Amino acid sequence: MQFSAQKYNTITKENINEMVMKFYTRILNEDTDVSKVFKSRLGEDINSPIWKEHTDLLTNFWAMIALQDTSYQGNPMMAHINMGLTRDMFPTWLKMFFETIDSVYEEPQGFVFKSRAENIAMNFMRNLGL
Repeated sequence: MQFSAQKYNTITKENINEMVMKFYTRILNEDTDVSKVFKSRLGEDINSPIWKEHTDLLTNFWAMIALQDTSYQGNPMMAHINMGLTRDMFPTWLKMFFETIDSVYEEPQGFVFKSRAENIAMNFMRNLGL
């Protein structure tokens, strides 16, 4: 997949999908504990049907957060129970996510995703007992 070198100064569902694809492409190319969790659950081919379903779901999730889009149908907490997540994985996930956000969005738009991601990470750690 080809990613835009231009940073966006508006948030659209299309550039949210680009951000999601860029992030998970990075996940698949890194050798971290976070990457291993995703690879074990979804495989290593981002073009597979299972990855397509996941990236569509996450595009809808972030569109709900940033655009109040109503396409997301899911329960993020339930999806992460029994995944084998550890407290140490969250800083890695956030670092990779923030770097992706910084490469896709200008600062005011990127802040929308970063602030929410930090809150989500804290809630997940608390609710998963990590």
